[in-house]
Amino acid sequence: MRNRTMIMAALLALAIVATACTTSSSSTGAAASPTSSVSSTPSPTPPSPAPPANVVGKKTFTIDAQDFFFSPNVLMGSAGQQLTLTIDNLGAATHTFTIASEHIDVTLVAGSQQTVKVTFPNSGSTEFLCRFHESMGMVGQLQVQ
Repeated sequence: MRNRTMIMAALLALAIVATACTTSSSSTGAAASPTSSVSSTPSPTPPSPAPPANVVGKKTFTIDAQDFFFSPNVLMGSAGQQLTLTIDNLGAATHTFTIASEHIDVTLVAGSQQTVKVTFPNSGSTEFLCRFHESMGMVGQLQVQ
């Protein structure tokens, strides 16, 4: 019986500690301690975003799909330019390369690549994205210079 009481007390103490570690900071806006934001989960964004890629005059180009971003995520091209684009999934997760306005939607399992033909808009930009990770910022653009 004594062992059961000690186990219950230990579980209760763990529950209190777990609750204290998961509660949000107070409404006074006090900054969280530096150690409270440390996480072993890798960041879903690239360490430093790749600069836009100038693809004017090119017929082919390759972009990388990683966990959870495209690199580069902005391609600068000419109005109406057609480009054969290879998407290489270097990440561990399955991704899509989707351009709804061009009816492009391919799935890339980890370690695979797909080739699609894209057309730059006459002006402005067209968005591409991963349907699975759009909410995590896995988006990009075909931009007209």
